[in-house]
Amino acid sequence: MKEYIVVDLETTGLDPYKGCEIIEIGVTEITKGEIGRNYSRLIKPKNHIPYFITEITNISDDMVENEESIEQVLPRFREYLGDKIMIAHNAKFDLKFLNYYLELLNLEPITNYICTLEMLKQVKSYNGKNKKLETACSYYNIENKNAHRADSDTLATAKLFLTIKDKI
Repeated sequence: MKEYIVVDLETTGLDPYKGCEIIEIGVTEITKGEIGRNYSRLIKPKNHIPYFITEITNISDDMVENEESIEQVLPRFREYLGDKIMIAHNAKFDLKFLNYYLELLNLEPITNYICTLEMLKQVKSYNGKNKKLETACSYYNIENKNAHRADSDTLATAKLFLTIKDKI
């Protein structure tokens, strides 16, 4: 089995083209069908984190004050990802941010990915009311202790991937 890197971002909004920024990158490794290392990295944005984002993520300006910038973090992240397959739930959202900032830094875009939301659409036995990560986790009894934090969401997404990969 391949090596996968499950990725989730927390951001200051929905659109990098309108100035929204990445404030956390979470990663869970899957190697030979087993969940490995799980961690996240806070990132200091150029602008203040909106109050409603702090309400959702519990990430505040104080928490990111002494963290590295996206310009420092993203090149190392891109090198770490290499040609491994990235997995994300609603990958289009994460890729929009990652590839926007990768392009700004003249780094290679991410094109090798799997989207667990798209996978769910192919699972005929899935009867959740929608395809949101929270709903799918509830449906498959996958615990996501700290939803809307990147490390917890990637761990839940990794478990979801391993649960549904053979149901397609």
